[in-house]
Amino acid sequence: MKSLNLLKNLNNKQKEVVSEIRKNLLILAGAGSGKTLVLIRRIAWLIYKENCAPKSILAMTFTNKAALELKKRIKFFIKNDQKNDIWIGTFHSFAYYILRIYYLEAGLTQNFQIIDIFDQKNFIKRILKKLYLQDKNYSIDNILKYINNFKNNFFNKNNNYFNKQNFFYDPIFSKIYIEYKNLCKITEVIDFNDLILYLYKLFLYNPHILKIYQQRFKNILIDEFQDTNDLQYKFISLLYNKSYNTKIFLVGDDDQSIYGWRGAQVENMYRFLKDFDKVKTILLEQNYRSTSNILKAANELISHNNTRLKKKLWTHENDGRLIYIYTAFNEFDEAKYIAKQIYKNFIKKNIELNNCAILYRNNFQSRILEEVMLKFAIPYKIYGGVRFFERQEIKYILSYLRLISNYNDDNSFERIINIPKRNIGEKTLNIIKYISKKYLLTLWESSIYLLKNKKYLNTMSFNSLKKFINLIKFLKKNIKNKPLSIIIKETIKDSGLWEMYNKSCFTEKNFNKINNLKELINAADDFTKNSLKNKNNFFYKNIKNNLLINFLSQSLLLTEDINLNKINQKINNYIQMMTIHASKGLEFSEVFIIGMEEGIFPNKISFINQNINEERRLAYVGITRAKKKLTLTYTKKRYLYGKEINSIPSRFIQELPENCIKKISYLNKKKYFIGQIIYHKNFGKGIILKIEIIKNNIKLQIKFNKIKKWIMSNYIHFYI
Repeated sequence: MKSLNLLKNLNNKQKEVVSEIRKNLLILAGAGSGKTLVLIRRIAWLIYKENCAPKSILAMTFTNKAALELKKRIKFFIKNDQKNDIWIGTFHSFAYYILRIYYLEAGLTQNFQIIDIFDQKNFIKRILKKLYLQDKNYSIDNILKYINNFKNNFFNKNNNYFNKQNFFYDPIFSKIYIEYKNLCKITEVIDFNDLILYLYKLFLYNPHILKIYQQRFKNILIDEFQDTNDLQYKFISLLYNKSYNTKIFLVGDDDQSIYGWRGAQVENMYRFLKDFDKVKTILLEQNYRSTSNILKAANELISHNNTRLKKKLWTHENDGRLIYIYTAFNEFDEAKYIAKQIYKNFIKKNIELNNCAILYRNNFQSRILEEVMLKFAIPYKIYGGVRFFERQEIKYILSYLRLISNYNDDNSFERIINIPKRNIGEKTLNIIKYISKKYLLTLWESSIYLLKNKKYLNTMSFNSLKKFINLIKFLKKNIKNKPLSIIIKETIKDSGLWEMYNKSCFTEKNFNKINNLKELINAADDFTKNSLKNKNNFFYKNIKNNLLINFLSQSLLLTEDINLNKINQKINNYIQMMTIHASKGLEFSEVFIIGMEEGIFPNKISFINQNINEERRLAYVGITRAKKKLTLTYTKKRYLYGKEINSIPSRFIQELPENCIKKISYLNKKKYFIGQIIYHKNFGKGIILKIEIIKNNIKLQIKFNKIKKWIMSNYIHFYI
């Protein structure tokens, strides 16, 4: 592409970014402001207008997806013989490339390998054994977080080794860290955080190597700068060299910094302005995505964060539809309202469903949504996560319940025999499988055989297997004549799963797993209530009245229905369901954000950590995903932690401007009248005979075929 066309179709601020003379630049790019476009054209401008050699350009991103997108789009602006000299990639891929060249100087072996988080955890387990530390007293996730944070904060500002004052120091965890380092060295591996740390140390202690790359990369461009951690910032500072006329071009948005829990420091944007010479800041505030009302709401919300680089998004678009705030009676009413809106706005109009997204703060919130979407026959896709009944912790507890119900369920037996860890390793399992194959027994029967014939197992394995078998027998005996939700609650506790996840539930990952287990208990309650309501239904009358067996079957059928539903739909024609974290970088015509309640969004962890600002930035990200329509929902009551609670609307709703929103309630969304035809999922079509208002509820007397029923309005599915 000719250089004269590089400013074509850009607004004035975008032109300024692309065409600015070489200097240190901080581009504060708001959501939907075209940051990728200006980043690509800036690279082309440096080559064609500033006469910079392509090999002098280093462009770093945070994800492989973003790097591939840059490489794909830049080919339209750069000649083929030049684009290959530009280095575009992630921080980690850049580090890997350099360390492969200078492995000796970095203190690595030639064939060093990289390990993932699963391997890291296995290392930690081995170390705990070696140090005679019990897993139940030391959370692997917390140890891993400590190790990663230690590396990310390895040097202070004077490049001296890490000091204890800036970081939570624990002597036991530090000892584990030393053992972890030694184990990595012996096995010739490094983890992802090591990549940056080893590269930093390589450059710091080998100035002649650093000089090679300082001389080469005189134009450093970094995308999503708000996501850098402390070590990455120090690495950038080290690579920068004024004597070689190096210039840095940073693109970021402090209002979209939502990864503090994994080490990102939004403060790096403010540090850059102080630490580097003559930095010019350019604001990209014109938004090409959303309507004016959506942007006004986003601006007003984020203005409550005091420590930020102030900018204000605007658009040439009209005001657009007001933002709907829907007050639901409970989580079922919340999900049904959304389903009806989707049916009306997309299915009836034959509009592609992938134009719509439902966003939530935590994965556990998807369970009710999935159930209602299936009932309304609305296809959906979980983005960046797995479906509720396919999640690991849910599979574990369901496997316990299936094995309790059927000792001969080999799949469930194998999945949970060592979950939680009970010293039944692969060797013992292989012996069980050998006996099973030899005598044509199930794994349970094989285990019973081994307990009667002690010669096959050593004492520890024998005792561990015996404890497991006795546990399952106890759980089976314990479930008799108990409500389904109590059966599941006690099985979660007695199996050890609750302790396994709860001991480190203050980490986001395990916090979500605990919530998912609680949500399974809620699902059991819902299933019981529905079963009682449907006891006169022909289908229910003719099946075995065993709630546990029926519930387990339903969980399988639900997963199967989801998969069949997915297969039978056109490619990508699904409602997109995801966490707000997963939605960053995406956009949709219509967006629903559910669960806008104190303790859910913002979540409880943010109260403890005093990190409401990051939660508010997360809400800002969610709001700015919407192009045309945005709906926020919250409930008056919600079933959480095994009981119904009264919800408090999120403070973020209160922070939205009144002139941009329209409030709707479950009380006024339905204008019922006597003689109106309605539809109920269990009783079918009916006609309203009487209407009563009881506190905040609407009670309807309805005639169904041969019976009359009083029903709360939130249980009505369709009305005419």
